[in-house]
Amino acid sequence: MSAPLYLFEKFFVGKATEHLLGEGISAEHLNDDRLGRVLDKLYEAGLTQVFVTVALAAAKKFGVKQDS
Repeated sequence: MSAPLYLFEKFFVGKATEHLLGEGISAEHLNDDRLGRVLDKLYEAGLTQVFVTVALAAAKKFGVKQDS
């Protein structure tokens, strides 16, 4: 099921956004304009590079061995 992006903020109402995303983050901060800006920045950075960076950081944090 999909919803228009202008409803993005409403999805987070009543959810523990501070626990999930960091102190001071509320549903009002998570709106369609902000989502659009973040998606644009991810695209500019290169989605593959962002994914690899996050995956390697998670592997290091959780002690996953990496074979070269």
